[in-house]
Amino acid sequence: VKFKSMKILSYFIIFIFVTSCAPFELPEFIGYEGFKMGKMDAKQVSFSLSVKLKNPNSYALKVKKSSLSLSIDAGKIGIINVEKTIKLPRKKETIVEIPMNLSLEKGALMRMLTFSMQDSIKLNLEGDVRGGALFFTKKFPLSFSKSISPKALNPFNQKD
Repeated sequence: VKFKSMKILSYFIIFIFVTSCAPFELPEFIGYEGFKMGKMDAKQVSFSLSVKLKNPNSYALKVKKSSLSLSIDAGKIGIINVEKTIKLPRKKETIVEIPMNLSLEKGALMRMLTFSMQDSIKLNLEGDVRGGALFFTKKFPLSFSKSISPKALNPFNQKD
């Protein structure tokens, strides 16, 4: 009985070693699916984004709660906090809703109002995102830039 349990334990340790050495591939951003506005005041904005992501890995991934720096064009707007863990099924494209809370820098709300009148702005996200499979997690550096139309984010232009 001891030999059998040692054999199982050995297989488990080998499995952990092999899977911990296997590199994670970062999920791929496929597209923007929608935006829902939550609460908003002078210091913070709550909202959720629906995005389509592809997990290229042969195992499900979890993206943990994370904090990212948000800037628009050259000006820092604040820190975005991802409010919950996001689960991505293996080898699949999935639409996920990501609840977020943006803690605004001083004067950022006024800058955001001026950006809303422009045809195009450059959105920049930077920081570390924690993710992994099972109980193995790793920090991934994220640097994402995209030119968007602020009119697309206007909650009054949305069609239900």
